[in-house]
Amino acid sequence: MKKHIFIIAACLLAIGCNRTNGGDNDTIASDSIKTFTTKTLTGEQNFLVYSDEEFPFAGNTIGLRNTYNIVWPTEGMMTPEAERELVHIYFCNDKINDLETAARRWLNDASFYTEDGATVTPVDKIDDSSWYSYFKIESECEQHDDIATIYIWRENYAVAAAHGLYSSEYVNIDVNSGNIIHLNDIVDTNLLGPVIVRAVEDLAVNSDVLKALYLDNIERLPVPADFTIDSTRSTITLIYQVYEIASYADGIQEIVLPIFWLSKHIPLTPYAKELFGPGCSID
Repeated sequence: MKKHIFIIAACLLAIGCNRTNGGDNDTIASDSIKTFTTKTLTGEQNFLVYSDEEFPFAGNTIGLRNTYNIVWPTEGMMTPEAERELVHIYFCNDKINDLETAARRWLNDASFYTEDGATVTPVDKIDDSSWYSYFKIESECEQHDDIATIYIWRENYAVAAAHGLYSSEYVNIDVNSGNIIHLNDIVDTNLLGPVIVRAVEDLAVNSDVLKALYLDNIERLPVPADFTIDSTRSTITLIYQVYEIASYADGIQEIVLPIFWLSKHIPLTPYAKELFGPGCSID
């Protein structure tokens, strides 16, 4: 059980899975001058795992399935630095720069089962009538004007766990520069914490979040890693994963920050004012 708790916790960080078995090109429709194009990558690797000890069902064989179906920007869509960062976001690996190597390593990784002496055997298929663990990732991309957003959905389940886990992540890309947009490109995130609390307390759009928060959480809401910019450039939505600020049953939480409202409580950066356009702030 201890091993599976570790696997589940690690999965939200590291279950990016990717290998270039597919290469279909997709064009993201946009009215902007530069169109952000992607290719779709798919892959699957199965294993059978057996152990006499420290295993959900000692003496029995279970399956493990790693799968992915993701989008990746075509060549020249992003700067090399941004591509390396995207590799890290998908795979949580700072040592690998190229997609193919990172993808193959993740897809074939079942090493966490061998730490307690389990035997891991690669196989072509797993009998779906039997219980099996799985780690999977899917993603898609949309472009609105000069911002492309890659949406990443991760899901995993370890045999004998009470439930699986999942996450919903966003990567916002400035198509003109080819860079990933970070929250601290828009505001000083060191000053953002109290503003998030105020947004939850004061704005009706966040009333459901206020109801779902852990009881002692409201005065110390963290600044999340994930956010998305809406298509009209009028809001930033902060994304909190399961367990981050609310119970598993309440799921992923989203806190909406209208840009003009935000500018009344914290200065926007020059880049943010350029990104969101005239009238976005009180200046």
